Amino acid sequence: MSQIAIKVENLGKSYRLGTLGTQSLKEDIINWFSGQKSVKHKENTHWALRNINFEIERGSAVGVVGKNGAGKSTLLKLLSRTTAPTTGSIKILGKISSLLEVGTGFHPELTGRENVFLNGAIMGMTKTDIRSKFDEIVEFSGVSRFLDTPVKRYSSGMYVRLAFAVAAHLETEIMIIDEVLAVGDVEFQKKCVDKMKQVTGNEGRTVLFVSHNIASVKALCNYGLFLESGQLRLAGTVQEISDAYISSNRGFVESTELALRTDRTGSGAVQLVDFFLRDMAGNQIDTILTGEDIEFCFTLKCGNEKARNIDLGLNFYDPEERNMGTLYSSYQKVYFDAEPHEIFSVRCVIPGFPFTIGTYRLGVRIVVNNEEADWLLAGAAFVRVENGDFFGTGSPGFSKHYMTNYLGRWHIERN
Repeated sequence: MSQIAIKVENLGKSYRLGTLGTQSLKEDIINWFSGQKSVKHKENTHWALRNINFEIERGSAVGVVGKNGAGKSTLLKLLSRTTAPTTGSIKILGKISSLLEVGTGFHPELTGRENVFLNGAIMGMTKTDIRSKFDEIVEFSGVSRFLDTPVKRYSSGMYVRLAFAVAAHLETEIMIIDEVLAVGDVEFQKKCVDKMKQVTGNEGRTVLFVSHNIASVKALCNYGLFLESGQLRLAGTVQEISDAYISSNRGFVESTELALRTDRTGSGAVQLVDFFLRDMAGNQIDTILTGEDIEFCFTLKCGNEKARNIDLGLNFYDPEERNMGTLYSSYQKVYFDAEPHEIFSVRCVIPGFPFTIGTYRLGVRIVVNNEEADWLLAGAAFVRVENGDFFGTGSPGFSKHYMTNYLGRWHIERN
């Protein structure tokens, strides 16, 4: 008989609007012990979560998906007990390690080494236990050169590397990981997913994983929760929740201007503000014919400081969220620079577009000096492809090949 690791019943979390911050810890404690589950001044109340019910079995890997503001991070904070619920109850069997957001969990004035021992002590481990895991943590994180440096001097990527290594290697029954892994590079993200597979499959630990990257969720999880506007819209298999999430995202992406999108991560050193497609005659189009040369046109905006070594990357995902192709300007050793506040255009011509008919989600990632600057979590656009004269015979035909060895021709335009 399977054992329940987490049970949530009628869970809700509300915040008072019009005040500095949200409810204080003191208010949470007073309300909790006095049994005051309702919040006064209902007209000034925002429910981040409401009427949430689910159970998670021990040893499960559960993905939590939803748009920004859906309540994902609030749910994880409640499960991690960093804040108290307004209504309902949470029952947890086992110790928890959490990685919720960059900047939490470590003391900024302490070194990486000291923070590893501090986190272990907070989780109830002895120094001997922590030392037995210490070398594994350091090797996994890859920050051995900086172990005796205060973590306030770490880059966001270094911080996440060490924080994840601590959460994954110290002895807890439940791991809760928010979407901070998006800060790391692609190779490290894969390494983290592989580690989480190991701890669920071999060690019987339970993992809750929040991510906008459905491919990562599907690679790790077999069960999922889809949150929307503070409510649990769907709990089911990872395929069911990914289908529902992708469907909701498509409407959001197609109706919201890129420059106004808030579902993005990165430093903001350079951001994507516009995108469209053109054929080789210069006409703006909304459908690609398979086999034709096509021009992907991007408008970028530089932040407050000069940006050097800008690398623009494209990812194409099919309806099953499989990555059908990845193309970065750096693959051809093409980089761009930009002046503060400059708005400029980058064009990429892909010859003989190789995809078969269908609709593909276009991911766009901007990297500046090897650090992520802008990543639109739900994708930049959806691209529709129809049959074309792929084989040059005068008859419609289509390719079934993935984009493997295709290289674009990159151009930059300045005002």
